[in-house]
Amino acid sequence: MRLGLLLVTTLLLLPTLAGCVSEEEELEKFPDFNATADDGQVYNLEKMSNTPFIVMFSAEWCNSPCYSTMHSMWSAEANLPVLVMSTDPAENAGGVTLEQWHESADAHDDEDENAGVNLSTYAFMKGDVIAQELGIKSPGTIMFVNSDGEITDTHVGLLEEKEAILDYWATAKQ
Repeated sequence: MRLGLLLVTTLLLLPTLAGCVSEEEELEKFPDFNATADDGQVYNLEKMSNTPFIVMFSAEWCNSPCYSTMHSMWSAEANLPVLVMSTDPAENAGGVTLEQWHESADAHDDEDENAGVNLSTYAFMKGDVIAQELGIKSPGTIMFVNSDGEITDTHVGLLEEKEAILDYWATAKQ
């Protein structure tokens, strides 16, 4: 009798349970933005539409940990489309231009007379308004965005593991 009751209850709950398991989680959209980067180009969601991209929230003063992450992403897969957005308001840039910031990031892996990697596909721009809108309080937050403009993954802190970077990127490319 108990077995029969358990079987009937399970059969009645199956449609409900199936709906819970098969429903896709709705992803948060990356907010629209409009920012001029160090390369002089204006970036926004329209420009980035139909292609996955990465947004790294950093700051002009965030040297080693932020630069290490940038170079780790480049080492994992070169030429990724990365938008490096400063969490600092324009008036708090410390006199550093976007171009100087990009050059400093490029030079992070230079040794002696040997120039290292040039982060040529990374665009450096202001992003403090977007950071506030997304609730980002500190540099070192990386968001992976799919071709529909949805945030597929967010990582906070130093990101140096090649496998993790490639996994996040693979999810954004799906």
